Amino acid sequence: MNLTVTSVLSRLALEQDDKLSALLSLAAKESNKSGAPLAVRFKPGIREYVAHVSAKLGISSSEFINILIEGVIRQTLSPFQTRATQVLERFQLVMDAHGLKVTDVATLLSPWNIGLSVLESRERTLDYLTSEALAEISAWFSVSQDWLRGEATHQIVTPCPTIQWHELAFFLGDKIAGNAAGYTPEIVLYRDDLTPPVDIFSTETWVGVTLIYYRIINGFTLRVAQCFGEQSIAGINKHPFLDFMNFCGYHFRNGTARIRTHVINTGLFDLLSYGKILPIMAVDKINSGSTAFNWQTEEIQPILFPEKYAKEEWLTQIKNFE
Repeated sequence: MNLTVTSVLSRLALEQDDKLSALLSLAAKESNKSGAPLAVRFKPGIREYVAHVSAKLGISSSEFINILIEGVIRQTLSPFQTRATQVLERFQLVMDAHGLKVTDVATLLSPWNIGLSVLESRERTLDYLTSEALAEISAWFSVSQDWLRGEATHQIVTPCPTIQWHELAFFLGDKIAGNAAGYTPEIVLYRDDLTPPVDIFSTETWVGVTLIYYRIINGFTLRVAQCFGEQSIAGINKHPFLDFMNFCGYHFRNGTARIRTHVINTGLFDLLSYGKILPIMAVDKINSGSTAFNWQTEEIQPILFPEKYAKEEWLTQIKNFE
């Protein structure tokens, strides 16, 4: 039988014994320091990939491989322990992705008595991350509770509450109105690089929307990105997406929101679409300019000149958002 990832993992569980279980438990308690070297031969393409990715992550190739192998083995042989570990690791990922220092986290979670002494201990932090605390964190950062509790592999983001352009405009209007004073929210519009520009009105073009806004929780200001998925611009001649761009343009002109329009690669677009990445990490990468370029001037005319493209009735509704 040819060995593949699927066949190896299925046989791995069958070969589990007390000695292997003890070694796995020991590995969980060991530090990240390298042990005795083990020579492993990689295919040229895999070796180059490992070297490239580890360099991007700022870690050694051996550390990268250790993390991957330990994670796969643990998930296969000890799923319950894996879920507990994932709770802590996903909590830490959310905090790190939003640029929070350990002192910031302690301030944010003070209602649950999660202070610095708790956060410095992996075991104590897990003890304090109750269902109530995780539910609040989920709501604050717009991430899925199931994902944060280690019960879901993907769907990091919470389900989009709306699928229509007009409804989305009203929803964003409420979010912008409730934004923390002194901070300007940001609407990020993006389409993938394999679809036609929005001015062609193609049914193949879908546009994703993410809102970056600010909220004050327990006296601390959070910068949060909420992803609303992607929606078709089909029917633009009937005004829904055109109206939404007018809505964006109105807020841009009045300084109540910044607007960013990007063309991103299909891979990143799919990661956002399927909820496989934290929205704040994606938009920060997009806004850095390393993975995207702006929409063409022709595409953003309804944003630049909302009065020229919007119906009077819709303009009146937009002004009522204030």
